[in-house]
Amino acid sequence: AGEADAAVAADESSESRSLFSSMFSSLLAAPSAASQRQRATRASAAAAAGAKPAWMAEMEAMEEEVGATCAVCQEGRTLQPSELLGLYAYVKKVSIPSSQGGGKGDIDGAVLLLSLPTSFPSSLMSADDAEALFEKARSTANALEGSSHALSAMTSAASSITGGAGGGRSNHYITTVSAGNAIHCSCHKKAKAADRNHPKAPKSEWEGASLRNSRVTCNVIMPLVSSKTSKVPLVAVETALADYSTIITNTLGARPKSILWNCLHDIRFLLLRMAHGEALGADCGGGSSSSNFLLALYQLYSADMFA
Repeated sequence: AGEADAAVAADESSESRSLFSSMFSSLLAAPSAASQRQRATRASAAAAAGAKPAWMAEMEAMEEEVGATCAVCQEGRTLQPSELLGLYAYVKKVSIPSSQGGGKGDIDGAVLLLSLPTSFPSSLMSADDAEALFEKARSTANALEGSSHALSAMTSAASSITGGAGGGRSNHYITTVSAGNAIHCSCHKKAKAADRNHPKAPKSEWEGASLRNSRVTCNVIMPLVSSKTSKVPLVAVETALADYSTIITNTLGARPKSILWNCLHDIRFLLLRMAHGEALGADCGGGSSSSNFLLALYQLYSADMFA
């Protein structure tokens, strides 16, 4: 009986070994044709996902546009460095009597400088950097004293206070607001020609410009001249500034003394209107405080370039 049991156990052991060996051999066997096709399909899908069209690779390699962009082509100084950008804006004429701070001396700071005390006030001794600023202003006032400009400024200020001759005379300036939409001067020229020659609904220059300006009325393009426009041809800059100056002259009815003078007055009025909470979009139907704050920054930078 014992030998019979041993024989049965040996047979079971041999069957187990054969079963394990068959399982092991099946694991190490070569892959089937179906599995090979699946692997080939996955590899081709991965290769197709990795391969991008040339136009997509070119788009991904392009630099991101920063700052103002054209309302027509949606490109700015990064992608079109040789094209001059301008800002759609609305200008209007304002008249301010000399008795209400409209005199030339009240605006350019001559009266303020000539009214400074001869020495630094003791009440401001604790203010940081105040004395250094006072010394600079005082030295400017000393250089200004005795000049014809100083005499005319103080005479005009005295007559406006006393109500003398010229005290009620008004001075004419411009004030500018903007909705913050920029455009290439070349794109505006092309769009202007397209609007004029439209077969069904021809438009004037500023009717079409108002549509591109988010339906906000505009009547001028303020050139964004800066050191970043060094790649812009000088002819394009001069043409844009000449067009801007022509519109300002037509608005005022007289040619301004200089672009810098006009720009500084414009900045002053814009800051005053913002400080008093005036509705800046009442004249043109649009333009927020943020867009006009950017306009003030652009004008300050332009004034620094013109100085």
